[in-house]
Amino acid sequence: MTNSQRHDVLRMSELHKEFREPAGVLHVLKGLSLTVQRGEIAMIMGPSGSGKTTVLQIAGCMIRATRGSVQIAGNDVSRASERLRLEMRRNHIGFVFQSFHLVDALSVYDNVALGLRLRRHPIDRKRILEMLERLGILSKARKLPRDLSGGEKQRVAIARGLVGEPDLLLADEPTSQLDSHSAEVVMELLRQAVRQYNPAVVLATHDPRLSCIADRQLRLQNGVCHA
Repeated sequence: MTNSQRHDVLRMSELHKEFREPAGVLHVLKGLSLTVQRGEIAMIMGPSGSGKTTVLQIAGCMIRATRGSVQIAGNDVSRASERLRLEMRRNHIGFVFQSFHLVDALSVYDNVALGLRLRRHPIDRKRILEMLERLGILSKARKLPRDLSGGEKQRVAIARGLVGEPDLLLADEPTSQLDSHSAEVVMELLRQAVRQYNPAVVLATHDPRLSCIADRQLRLQNGVCHA
């Protein structure tokens, strides 16, 4: 990869995140900083409740940090309007959720197409079918999610997250519900996706198997990331 291709997509600086609860204020992030470049897979590990999903939600413009700055593809979204943050989600960010978040009433094809519709992109049938073929689920294009295995559902989720060719792909526990074989397939698909589409990728996981595809491994502890 050339130097011109290795530019920062995500920059998170001195992030703090506090949640107000009945028992008081929960301080989840305490000055976290993280930079991820295009074509890089950064893996954040930590036990449940350590704040991994919170990092992804902030990076994905789903929630705001209490303090600190967040830049995505050169845009400062820390204090941006909700309209701009929505545009960032639509045009620059792809998501792969732990529980897949597929629409039960839609076919595999239509679930992937939804990734384009939400971004207000034209529905490119050829691109969708080619992606399904690369992910080994073209034969499932007209199946509903209830007819798929866990590994197949995760492939659909990856396809939906990548179909809009995002600058930043965020994956929350992408292998947690998969057996060893399915997890290996999904890991290879993520590795291929980086080669093919060159996004910056942030994986939040407690699954050490993902270390084999990560360029960097970080541990979230006491609200900050440690190398």
